[in-house]
Amino acid sequence: MGVPDDVRILVIDEDNDRSAILAEALKGAGYDIVASISKDDDVRTSVARFQPDMVIVDLESPYRDFVEDLIRIHEENPRPIAMFVSKDDPAVVARAIETGVSIYVAEGLDGGLVRSVLQIAMQHYRQFARLNDELEKARAQLRERKLLEKAKGLLMASKGLSEDEAYKMLRKMAMDQNKRIAEIAENIVSLADLLK
Repeated sequence: MGVPDDVRILVIDEDNDRSAILAEALKGAGYDIVASISKDDDVRTSVARFQPDMVIVDLESPYRDFVEDLIRIHEENPRPIAMFVSKDDPAVVARAIETGVSIYVAEGLDGGLVRSVLQIAMQHYRQFARLNDELEKARAQLRERKLLEKAKGLLMASKGLSEDEAYKMLRKMAMDQNKRIAEIAENIVSLADLLK
């Protein structure tokens, strides 16, 4: 489970000692630190500006507002986020995991741990992204299926066709126009909505 050579990392930190350990471990593992900012800096702007492949958060104790910022970052620019903290807060941990934070380490930060955590964070993120893609494809297929059913129903009602005849008509229209059957169904439903 290796990490790509060109992984660009944005580090958000507040503890110089921990940051030094983190920076050393990252550089030793071949990561490219594109920027290191404070938790008080505008994190969203920094993510947009530097376009990192991964965000690493290094805090003494995470707080709710910061975690809410991570949620917005994850929604706007999805990417792996690894969080290292000294003080554990179960409520904040649960909320952080909901944001897409891949790993949450409460203590014992050292170079070997950092490398392992980042490899796992990247892997978790890839799995999460793959599952989200599959979910979005399934939702799109369901939307298309509903459109197809509605278009068939409209054709059946307006032309007195059977369900099979309505489907064949949709399929022929799609072939004649060199379009997907879902596009034809969407056009029919849209036109019917306009004519109401």
